[in-house]
Amino acid sequence: LQDLGAEVIDLGIIQDERQATRDALRRAAAEADLIVTSGGMSEGEEDHVTAAVQAEGHIDVWKIASKPGKPLAFGAVRSGGREAAFIGLPGNPVSVWSGLLTLVAPFLRKCQGLSVLEPERQMLRSDFSYLNKGNRLEFVRVRRNGKGGLDIYPTQDSAIISSAVWCDGVAAIPAGATVRPGD
Repeated sequence: LQDLGAEVIDLGIIQDERQATRDALRRAAAEADLIVTSGGMSEGEEDHVTAAVQAEGHIDVWKIASKPGKPLAFGAVRSGGREAAFIGLPGNPVSVWSGLLTLVAPFLRKCQGLSVLEPERQMLRSDFSYLNKGNRLEFVRVRRNGKGGLDIYPTQDSAIISSAVWCDGVAAIPAGATVRPGD
């Protein structure tokens, strides 16, 4: 976030409790223009972020057709007379990384008045096979190889943060698509 020009205010780890989450969101909205959270976005008993945001503001987008990163929220939180934009990311490490790369970074660039919001996209040859069986756009971790093509990280699990360190890009695979070597 700092590399994107953001001044970061770290509120630390917030207790898995609804009132603590609401209090933290109000504190953040009093100081920040954008609140980014990680975790607590699913629908389990201890996932309080979406309910807390709705109590302190509003959610305009909830869940996206993206993998990793489906339980994402976008909205705003109010505190006093201020309103801060809100982006809630899932808790899995690669989901956070992917959400920052594909959604938060372009949003920050737009807020900063920049005209180039995303890195330049490139068409590169696939040297791997991949079947996206799901109904969501998948961002798979890839790396250029010595033959001028792309290799895929062997495990696309959203808990494997080493895949984000290994890769030098992501390939966007549409829902239901099959990628074959040479594509």
